[in-house]
Amino acid sequence: MKHNHFILILLIPVFLILTACNNHKIAKVQHPIVEIQKLSHVDLTTYYASSMTLEEKIAQQLVLGFNGTDYNAALKRYSARKIGGVILFKRNIVNESQVTQLNRDIFHNATDIPMFIGIDQEGGRVNRLPASIQNIESAYTIGLSHDKQYAYQQGRYIGENVKRMGFNLDFAPVLDIWSNPVNKVIGDRSFGHDANTVSDMSRSFRRGINDSGIITSGKHFPGHGDTVADSHVTLPVSNKSLDELMKFELLPFKRHIDDGIDMIMVSHISFPSIDNNYPASISKEIVTNILKKRLGYKGVIISDDLNMGAISNRYSLNEAVVRGLQSGETIMLIGSDAVDVDTLIQYVKSNVEKGNIDKKIIDENNEKIIRLKLKYGIL
Repeated sequence: MKHNHFILILLIPVFLILTACNNHKIAKVQHPIVEIQKLSHVDLTTYYASSMTLEEKIAQQLVLGFNGTDYNAALKRYSARKIGGVILFKRNIVNESQVTQLNRDIFHNATDIPMFIGIDQEGGRVNRLPASIQNIESAYTIGLSHDKQYAYQQGRYIGENVKRMGFNLDFAPVLDIWSNPVNKVIGDRSFGHDANTVSDMSRSFRRGINDSGIITSGKHFPGHGDTVADSHVTLPVSNKSLDELMKFELLPFKRHIDDGIDMIMVSHISFPSIDNNYPASISKEIVTNILKKRLGYKGVIISDDLNMGAISNRYSLNEAVVRGLQSGETIMLIGSDAVDVDTLIQYVKSNVEKGNIDKKIIDENNEKIIRLKLKYGIL
């Protein structure tokens, strides 16, 4: 009797362990979504990142444009390749119901990880929304009010409208200081002529957009306000030194970084005194050494559109994407649909395998993207 009792005592823990394991397996099979939802954002980032191939991670680091006003073959191709996001322009938007349906289709047809669905909606003369939605005044006019609450309300108005139509990312606000009166590229897209006005008003404006559940992207690092040339056509040049930038142009960016901005866009501007070889958007000196190390920015960094003349007149698309990733950027923005997605991904992959791009950069970028999508409920 004692012998049997002893065996029973030994078997009880084994039985409990086996039962627990079996129940755990059943729970995971029956309720996989529930199990995943219980994970923290850190665990979820690991969960998604560990299940992705190198090609899928590279694809997540691309935000692409497309032609058309409905869910078409290009978008199906992007979804199949797990492209990180898309950007919509006026050419993609007819009216509210059309763009809402289009964005719904883009979101729900994603394979595993839904896309960023972005738009350039600053207000003023950069207005992509349908004509039925009243536009707001320019950033400069908002800045003249020196009313932070008013700036917040204008940002909230934009955020609520783009959110309602299915966007989750707005490439705004402009953080450039309009210091050169001849500069018409930025001009009244800026909140003002001095660093304090631009910093204060743009932060309130950005918070309004963020509080609507929309990601924002401050632009155009490290400052487009003292240039003359249009980077859509050619390469602007600024002779500012790093010391000069630190004391003026970079002040609004630093304020937003300290305030936790989620994304920063880097401009196609040449700063010969800092990097005599590459424009800011593909310069390791500017992206990694200044933005990431000197200013301490740890968020998502996106290039300005690589189809713009400042880049496309000098580099092939493949070369520009590789250079951008080497520089330390997280996402490469390409506004055209004239992209051979498979060839581009394979080109980047081959550069990773050859050691031209550190695989740790690809992994870190991918984790930043996943974390941001989790933060705003895109995942």
